[in-house]
Amino acid sequence: MQTCKVALIQLLTGIFVVLFLVFLNYNFLHEFYIENQETLAGPIINGFILVLFFSGLIRIIQGYRFYSREEAALKKFRKNLTRDIDELDEGISSQSIIAQRYQRVRELQKAGTNVDQNALAATLIAQQSLRTSYPIFINNILILAGVFGTIISLSISLVGANEMISSGGSITGMTTVIHGMSTALSTTMTAIFCYVFFHFFYSKLTDIQTNILSQIEEITQSLLDGHNVTESDVLRNTDNILQQLQSLITEMKNTQVENSHAAIQLANVIKISQQNNGSINHHMDRLETLLRDGFRLPKLKGPSDNS
Repeated sequence: MQTCKVALIQLLTGIFVVLFLVFLNYNFLHEFYIENQETLAGPIINGFILVLFFSGLIRIIQGYRFYSREEAALKKFRKNLTRDIDELDEGISSQSIIAQRYQRVRELQKAGTNVDQNALAATLIAQQSLRTSYPIFINNILILAGVFGTIISLSISLVGANEMISSGGSITGMTTVIHGMSTALSTTMTAIFCYVFFHFFYSKLTDIQTNILSQIEEITQSLLDGHNVTESDVLRNTDNILQQLQSLITEMKNTQVENSHAAIQLANVIKISQQNNGSINHHMDRLETLLRDGFRLPKLKGPSDNS
C-alpha cells in the first residue's frame, strides 16, 4: 500500500479515536470548557485553537491525497521505464510532477540545451513548498496560541486578585481568579494536545514529500545518463580531438617528407633520361652516316645547302 494512503488512514483513525474519547467524556469536557465560565475568554481562545487545528488538518489531508496521486504516477512511470515504448509518460496524467519533469527534460534535450538538474530540483522544491506553507504556519502557531491563551487567562486572574484586594477578599474576586487559572489550564491543554496530534501527521507529510521529490530526482538522473554533457565531458572530448589532430599533423609531415624524396628521385630519373636521349641521338647519327657511306647515298640537303 502507498505511504500516503497509510498515513491518511492513520490520520482518519486518529480523528475517529479522538471523537470517540470526546463522546465518552462529553459531560466532563462540557463542564470543564463550557459551563461555569465567568467570561467567554476560554471558549473563544479554545475555539480559535481548534479552528487553526482543523484547518491545518484539512490541508494535510489535501497534501496526502495529492502525493498519493504522485506516488501512483511514479509507480506507473517506473513500470514504463521497463517497457519498450516511445513515450514514457504514457498513461500518466499530464498534471503530475513526473510527467511535467519528463516533458521538460525532453524539451531541453531537443533544443540541444544542457539540462541543469540542480536548477530543476530547486524549482520543484520551491513549488512544492507552497503546499506545506500553511501547515508549517499552523505547526508553529499552535503552541503560541496556547501561550497567548495562558497570558489572557492570567490577566483575568490578576483582575480577580485586584478585586479581592480592593474589596477585602470578596467572593467575586476569588471566583474570577479561579476562572482565570482554569481558563489558562484549558487553553494550555488544548494547545498542547492539538500540537502533538498535528505535528505527528505534519511530519509524515514532510517525509512523504521529501521521499517523492527524491524519487523524481533519481528518475531524472536516469533519464539524463548518456545525454547530458558536463564540463568534464567537454574537456575529455577536446583532449581526444587534440590528440587526433596531433596524429594527423605527424602523418602529414611524414607524407611531405616522402613526397620530397619522390620529387628528388623523379628529378634524377628525368636527368638520366635526358642523358640517355643525347647518347641515342649520337648513335643514330653515326648509324645514318654508315648507312649512307655503305650504300653511297647522297647526303640530304638541309635548308642551309639550298641557299
